[in-house]
Amino acid sequence: MSNPALDDLFRGLVFYGTGGGGRAEPGLALLRAHFGTGWTPRFAAPADLPADAYACATIVIGGRDPADDMPAALRTALGRPEADLSMPLRFARAIQALERATGTEIAALAVVELGSLAMAATLVAADLLGKAVLDCDGTGRSIPELGLAKLDLAGLAPAPAALVDRFGNETVLLKTQGAAMTDRLARQINAAVYGRGLACAAYFAPIRSFAAGLVPGSVALAQEVGAILGGTGPVAERLATLLARTGGRQLFTGCTTEVRWRSAEPYRFRDLDYYFAGTEMEAGETFRIWVKNEHHLVWQGDRIVASSPDPIAVLDARTLEPLTTLGDVEPGREVVAVAVPALDPIWRTPPGLELLSPARLGFDAK
Repeated sequence: MSNPALDDLFRGLVFYGTGGGGRAEPGLALLRAHFGTGWTPRFAAPADLPADAYACATIVIGGRDPADDMPAALRTALGRPEADLSMPLRFARAIQALERATGTEIAALAVVELGSLAMAATLVAADLLGKAVLDCDGTGRSIPELGLAKLDLAGLAPAPAALVDRFGNETVLLKTQGAAMTDRLARQINAAVYGRGLACAAYFAPIRSFAAGLVPGSVALAQEVGAILGGTGPVAERLATLLARTGGRQLFTGCTTEVRWRSAEPYRFRDLDYYFAGTEMEAGETFRIWVKNEHHLVWQGDRIVASSPDPIAVLDARTLEPLTTLGDVEPGREVVAVAVPALDPIWRTPPGLELLSPARLGFDAK
């Protein structure tokens, strides 16, 4: 049995995850294993908490996992059990480690980005620890690395940050040279344990400061969008409703012709391009999407028609289910691509446009 409201929320999180926030099913499975099937999450607003209470952001830091896991002999030599620590328990331990390091109780949590796995693990960890989860996130979409969030634009530093890996090792970064260095150090730890993601608790600050780096109401909006996408009406009507509600636009309908990887190295980002042949109104046109974990650039022919920081979603043409960059878009798949305006006005300012621009993400136009 499913909970329609929860299904809607996680469908919307995948939509605003712009391909990189993970699939809905693993997140929903974590929640149902912990809470059962009838549970519905409750979220708080920053104004519901004392201004001097402390909060932090929760983040999954990983990369492209290696094809082969850690050899059994090496795992034995390192004294590790066969079973990994679950992501919710990694988050709970990271939050506790951050509390110990700062000597301060954390009252509330907010995901740094909209995505399925981080949200599910945060909700379970919050229940285990008695923390509030905010109806906000730190970006209004998914991002490929630390340093690209509204939290960063608001001047909040990720360190001190607490990291917990799959084996339960706890690392606290008391001070770093900035978000880029924090991200780099975390990825090195992730590589040492053969990937599978770190739970990170960071951007520790009192609510009065923390709230300035959040996108308010983003979780509730994700649920609303998920309900539209998963509705029972014809696809064309649901798509029109989605675009009207979000102020978005349809970029194209098409059939996937090629998926071209730029790098298959482990521990790196999902670096690839999708190629499409237009169908329906775009028949005869060609399209390309540049991916660095998420969808960040869309071309029609040789003309750019959408780019980050605006979220770009690729939807199954028959169902409108949002598709991820985890192998969901394959040659032969019929899709609809849409772009919606960034959820916070800060992404329309020069600093916001620069921070989450394709050039900042490593795209070379040459």
